[in-house]
Amino acid sequence: MATRITEWIDVKSLSPDSRHALDLSITTLADGSSLIVPIKVLVGSQTNPRLIALAGIHGDEPEGMLALLEFWQQCRSEQLAGTVILVPVANPPAFAAHQRRSPLDGLDLNRTFPGKVDGTPSERLAYRLLHEVIAGADFVFTLHSWYSTGAVVPYVECPSGNDVVSVHSFEGACAAGFRRLRRADWPDGVLVRAANALGIPGIEAEIGGHGMSLAENREAYRAHLSRLLQHLSILPGSPPPNPTPEIYARGGLHAPAGGMLRLAVAPGETVEAGRLLATITDLHGESVAEMRAPHAGLVAAVRHFVSVNPGDHVFALFPRIS
Repeated sequence: MATRITEWIDVKSLSPDSRHALDLSITTLADGSSLIVPIKVLVGSQTNPRLIALAGIHGDEPEGMLALLEFWQQCRSEQLAGTVILVPVANPPAFAAHQRRSPLDGLDLNRTFPGKVDGTPSERLAYRLLHEVIAGADFVFTLHSWYSTGAVVPYVECPSGNDVVSVHSFEGACAAGFRRLRRADWPDGVLVRAANALGIPGIEAEIGGHGMSLAENREAYRAHLSRLLQHLSILPGSPPPNPTPEIYARGGLHAPAGGMLRLAVAPGETVEAGRLLATITDLHGESVAEMRAPHAGLVAAVRHFVSVNPGDHVFALFPRIS
């Protein structure tokens, strides 16, 4: 049985082979209710190494949320030689509103780290997650999906540097078994970037989209998590080899005009520079703009909503690198 805990604790003080559920209270809201984050802790035969897996950083990305809860239900603490901390719904207000940003303050949690101890609800949430839950970990794994307006081919991001943290992050990304890896220069505020700054390796993955969850995507996430835990020697065994992952750089395309989006490509296609990706028409069906590939690359993600405004994110188009 899981032990229910109401405040963050020193993980090293927990008994071996134990399971714990935590309701971490972040702050009191205007209506007197508390912003609470559910956290699951699995302690094996020893407390280290320690992996943190977080999902639901954006409220409309349920694939990772359900995958982590299923992993919690299936994993036995006696299987582990270390600690696994699961945060299945890292942003409950955004989840309740089924939207990317928190309705409490309009902030994107994944652009808010390291947060502020005395800031808005999202800033306080980011601060507590980073400085209490994540601090002291050996690896952090964040599970995302694409925007609810579209879908993505599975891929994982890791930092692009050659320092020790970046190298260990890259090794973890490969060991987790993702076919496609993107070397990332994350913007300020991204959780994994903030963890890297604390010396913690980490990766950020994308699977699924449309604000929904599919059984095969949850199974894939559980498999990637299990392989990563084997790589970290928390689960027994060795992950299967991943000798030839495809390495990509960042690339995104935004709508040049508003109207009706008519796609000419699908996620997973490889295109050459100049290829027609989409046409935007007015509401009479007359073409007002074309979107063509500025470079060769992988169509990693696609907006599927037909209505589009100028500046909306329509494609992730990743150039391949050596």
